[in-house]
Amino acid sequence: MNATTQPSETRLRLRAILHAQFTVIVVACLLAAAVGAGLVYTTHVDPGTETQTRTVSPLTVETEYVHAAEVTEPNPVFETGTVLDGRNTYFTQIAPELDVGVETRYTAASASDVDVVVESELVIRNVGEDDEVVYWSEREPLASEQFSGVESGETVAASFVINSSAIDATAASIEEELGASPGTTEMVVVSDVAVNGTFDGESTSYTRTVEMTVDHGDGTYSVSEPGLQSSGPERTEEVTTERSYGPLRSIGGPVLLLFGIAGTAALLYARNEDGLALSPEEEAYLSYRDDRSEFAEWITQIRLPDSVFERPRAEASSLRDLVDFAIDNDTGVVEDPQSGAFYAVTGDLLYTYQPPSPANGAPDDGVGPASESGADARTGDSGDGDAPDSHANGPEPTGDAESTE
Repeated sequence: MNATTQPSETRLRLRAILHAQFTVIVVACLLAAAVGAGLVYTTHVDPGTETQTRTVSPLTVETEYVHAAEVTEPNPVFETGTVLDGRNTYFTQIAPELDVGVETRYTAASASDVDVVVESELVIRNVGEDDEVVYWSEREPLASEQFSGVESGETVAASFVINSSAIDATAASIEEELGASPGTTEMVVVSDVAVNGTFDGESTSYTRTVEMTVDHGDGTYSVSEPGLQSSGPERTEEVTTERSYGPLRSIGGPVLLLFGIAGTAALLYARNEDGLALSPEEEAYLSYRDDRSEFAEWITQIRLPDSVFERPRAEASSLRDLVDFAIDNDTGVVEDPQSGAFYAVTGDLLYTYQPPSPANGAPDDGVGPASESGADARTGDSGDGDAPDSHANGPEPTGDAESTE
């Protein structure tokens, strides 16, 4: 019986919930549709704009040192006139003069009236540990050049010559005149590069300083330079873009709108066409199913012998009443596995309850077709064995059992 009535019971309970909460559910669907419509409009129709602040550079400036030394003195290794370039170490005896160039170029999307100024000087100084203390310093200008009308990507070079022997002699002379050398004497080429012009429609100036160190050793001098330096001025600007949203909102909005509209339409159609309110018969059936579930532990499925049905009968108005009566009289409630009727046997009386169906809420009177079919089934099986004692069904729950007369 459970297998055949369960789908009907599920539909009835769903109808009961929809009928009882119809207004609340419709309002919820309408709210979902309204929210979905708002999300669809603000996401796909008019997403609006947002202002973002970003850092941009109108130009990029690249600066690097290039250096070389020409062999001017005869020697067994290098021919006179040989150019030694890009080395870390040069020989003071055969190539004392170092040709240095400060190469500069820039790149920009839009540029005009661009000037590049390069100023270089030689700094000879005596410093303490970690260059925290400068005991003395001597500066000597090397070059100052200006290049006008420089195009994007064009390379300009400010050139000068350093005589390693001469600057070494200058440092030694200063130390001798001071009478002491408390720190370390170093020689540094300092170059200031300035780029001025109009970039992206705005007047812009950018400067940078690069340094190259010259260290003197025993008959050699070494060059240490930073390599290619690339950077540019930075400025912030506000950019207005169309607002964008993630997939959750982009997809969720339409889904919510369709769900709200479809849910509202389905509820209105169901109420107008099929009716959501339960009939008295359907309400009686659900009440019976509630009682059957609540008192399942007091009910046992047993086929009673035909002789029991010869007793006078008393009809219970509900399964709850029959179970309450059985508990009070210390007897069990028996469910006929074929007819689905419920019985309680006490003394010479048979107490019965015929459950309703969704189509007919009135319980059977016990002598109608359902009872007759049950009796016929039991009669057809008579003689198969002894009937069990119907009073054996006490209040304690037991499993399904079958007995034939």
